[in-house]
Amino acid sequence: MAAARSRIAAPLWIHGAAVYVFLYLPIVLLIFFSFNKSPLGSFPVTGLTLDWYHELFGEYFLIQAFRNSLVVAALTVPVATTIGTLCAFGLARSEFPLKGIFSGFILMPMVVPGILLGAALLIVFVPVLGLKLSIWTATAGHVVVTTPYAVLAVATRLYGYDRRLDAAAADLGARPLRVFLHVTLPLVMPGIIAAALIVFTVSLDTFGVTFFTVGTQGTLPMYIWAQVENGVTPTINALGTLLIVFSIVVLGCANLLLRRR
Repeated sequence: MAAARSRIAAPLWIHGAAVYVFLYLPIVLLIFFSFNKSPLGSFPVTGLTLDWYHELFGEYFLIQAFRNSLVVAALTVPVATTIGTLCAFGLARSEFPLKGIFSGFILMPMVVPGILLGAALLIVFVPVLGLKLSIWTATAGHVVVTTPYAVLAVATRLYGYDRRLDAAAADLGARPLRVFLHVTLPLVMPGIIAAALIVFTVSLDTFGVTFFTVGTQGTLPMYIWAQVENGVTPTINALGTLLIVFSIVVLGCANLLLRRR
C-alpha cells in the first residue's frame, strides 16, 4: 500500500515541479540576462555587469513614459480606492435584492480581456462623449480596471471584522459617526491601504486599456511593448527586473497588511 502511494506521489511531485518551472523559468531568465554583459541577452554568458541598469536612467522616452505611468497611477489610486471601499462596505454590510448580480458586475473588469475593455472605453470616450484621449481618459480607464481589486481587498478585511466591536462602542454611548471614525475605520484601514497598494501596482502594469485610452502620451507598458517589437534587449530585461522586484515588494506589503489583526 505504501509503495503504491509513493508511486502515485512521485508523478504528482514531478508534474508540480514542471508547472513551477514553466511559470517561473522565464522570469528567472529575464532577471539573469539583465546582468549579462553580452548585448544579445542570450547564452553564452560573457560576464556580469550593471551597465544595462545604468542605461535606463539615460533613456529620455523611458523616463517620460515612467512619469506618465506614475501620474496615471497616482490619479487612479484615490478614486479607485474610494469607490472600492464604498462598494466593499455595501457588499459586506448590506443585504439587498440581486446582490450577487451587483457584485458580479463590479468584479467583471477582472475577467474581461483588457483589449476588449479598452476598445469599449475608446468607443465611449471618443464617438459617444467626444473626448480627446489623454492622461485623464487613461485614468478613467484605469479606475474601471483597478476598482474590483480594491473591492476585494477591503471586503476581505470587512468579512473578518467583528461587528460586536461596533455594538460595544454604541452601548457605551458613541454615536454612529464616532463609532465609524474611531472603531471601524482604524480596524479596516490596513485593508484600505493594501487596496491602494494593489491598485497602484495594477495601474502601473496595465497595457490593454492604456493602449486604447491614453492617446499619444505613452506609458511604461507601452514603451516596453514598442521596444520588444524589434526583440528583447538587455535594457528591457533590466527594466522588467525592476518592475518584478517592485511588484513583489508592494504586493508583499499588501499581503502583510491584510493579515494584520
